[in-house]
Amino acid sequence: MSPKTRKKEPLKPAYLITGSDDSKVEKAVRRLKRRVIADSGTDLNIDVFDAREHKAPEVLQAAGTLPFGAGPRLVLVIEASAWSKADKDAVATFLVDTPATSVLAIIGSGIKKNEALFKAVAAAGEVLAYEAPRGSGLTRWTREQAGRLGLKLGTAEAQRLVFQAGSDQRSILSELEKLSARLGPGPVRIDDIENLCWSSPETKIWDLTDALGAGDRGAVFRGLEALLGGGMAPVAIFASIARHVRNLTQVAEAAAREEDPVQAALALGQKPYPARKLAQQCRNFSTGQLRQVVRILVEADADLKGGKDIRPDLALESTVARIMDLAAPPAASAPGR
Repeated sequence: MSPKTRKKEPLKPAYLITGSDDSKVEKAVRRLKRRVIADSGTDLNIDVFDAREHKAPEVLQAAGTLPFGAGPRLVLVIEASAWSKADKDAVATFLVDTPATSVLAIIGSGIKKNEALFKAVAAAGEVLAYEAPRGSGLTRWTREQAGRLGLKLGTAEAQRLVFQAGSDQRSILSELEKLSARLGPGPVRIDDIENLCWSSPETKIWDLTDALGAGDRGAVFRGLEALLGGGMAPVAIFASIARHVRNLTQVAEAAAREEDPVQAALALGQKPYPARKLAQQCRNFSTGQLRQVVRILVEADADLKGGKDIRPDLALESTVARIMDLAAPPAASAPGR
């Protein structure tokens, strides 16, 4: 039988569509909706509920309602992990003997395999799990999506976009569409990404720590002002700075032992792009200077937690100023000298 004449598989009574790959989850939901509309000739047979607002009895009442025409009624439940155990158990019980006229699709992550609801869906229908790519897989995915838009994105450029936009696939796709609209088909440079793409809040704090590691005093204080003005807590900014200094110290000490600083950064769990930056930044401090910075941070920790009668933002600014006084100019000698 040819593909054109092959009969469509009948819809199952229940689906659990889950996972961190939002684009694939959304695609599966759209596919299910299109199938129900095609089978019944109307979208009146689709009911959508939000588990944060609707309890199981309301959903199950809709699932037990006869559809219009010959097709099945599709009852979609989004954010299903928000349901209480009682709601999940009620749906699990319903799925033991589902009406032939309805399809119940449950959307949302966080429903575990050992839960009654997960087991009930698996027994009555099908579990569709889509996990988002991570690490190098996310870089490859980003390059593939860029290619579909006519953009040529190298590995380093894709890593920068992931670093800047964050790991959320929808954000990455949005930034790729922006690049396509602004640049048209062709290669994309790192400068294009830095100048045209949105930065997640995490990236802004990374920009601050990168400027600190580079010894760029002006950029550090501009970034600090922007973060504080945007409402980020001084303690949170301090924690990111302390973490960055800790990583810088360990990479600088490895370089002083004549080890590869990039490999040392990778060993700390850094991804390739941040690892290369850490290896470059550690040249701006000697190991002795970094030990002094660590002492400054230890002293400041108590101040930021109310050890002195000083506003946390002022304590943070004072701490950053002391650190920048130790930063070597860009032409500094190799670490450990």
